[in-house]
Amino acid sequence: MTKPNYHAIFFDFDGTIANTEKLSVFATQSAFAQQGLPVPSAAEIVMYQGVPIETSFPLLSANILDESTLQDLFHAFRAAYAAGESTATIQAFSGIPELLSQLVDNKQQLFVMTSKKTAVAQRNLAILKLDQYFTAIYGSDRVVAYKPAPDGLLQALADYHLSADHAAMVGDATFDIDAGNAAGMTSVGVTWGSHEPAKLRQAQPDYLVSTRAALAEVLLR
Repeated sequence: MTKPNYHAIFFDFDGTIANTEKLSVFATQSAFAQQGLPVPSAAEIVMYQGVPIETSFPLLSANILDESTLQDLFHAFRAAYAAGESTATIQAFSGIPELLSQLVDNKQQLFVMTSKKTAVAQRNLAILKLDQYFTAIYGSDRVVAYKPAPDGLLQALADYHLSADHAAMVGDATFDIDAGNAAGMTSVGVTWGSHEPAKLRQAQPDYLVSTRAALAEVLLR
C-alpha cells in the first residue's frame, strides 16, 4: 500500500466533527443570564466557537468584565454545558465516523485540536463513540497559546515526532486555517460549521470542501 500524503491529521471538534451549536448557545446564554449580563445572540456565540471561552466571553460581553465576574461566568457555562451533554445535543456530522474509520485503517494518525478543555473533548468523543480513533486530544489546557496561534499544532508534531510537511489541519473556522497555515501544514476548511465559505476563503486554506466525500478525497490521497 502506498503511504498516504498525510501521516497525521488534526481535527477541530465543534463544527467539524460534531454539531454542538445548540448546546454551546444554550450554555453560553444561560451563563450570561445567570450573571445578569446582556445575553449574546446565537449567531455571535457560534462565530466564536473555535476559540476558548477565556478568549470569547470578554468579546461576547457588552460590558467590561472583571476577573471575578469572568470566573463566575466560566463556572456557570461549564456547569450548564456538562448538564446538557447527550446524544441529543452532541451529534457527529453524517459521514464523519465512517471517514475516521477509513483514515485509521489507512494507518493515518488522528488528533483533536480543540478550544475545549481536554477532558470535555474526551467526554464528547466518548458520547459519540469516536474516541477510539484518536491518538491524542489537545485541548486549550494543554497548549501554550490557543488557535489561531500554531503552538498547539507545533507541540503535537514535536510530541509525536511528526513532520508538518505530512500533516493536515481540518476545521470549520478561520482560527483553524490560520493555525494550520502558521504551523506549515496543509490547511483544510470545511463549510458545514461556524464560518461561511467566503470568510473561510479569506484565510486562504489549501483546500475548501463542502461535503464529507470531498474531505475524504483530500485526506486519503
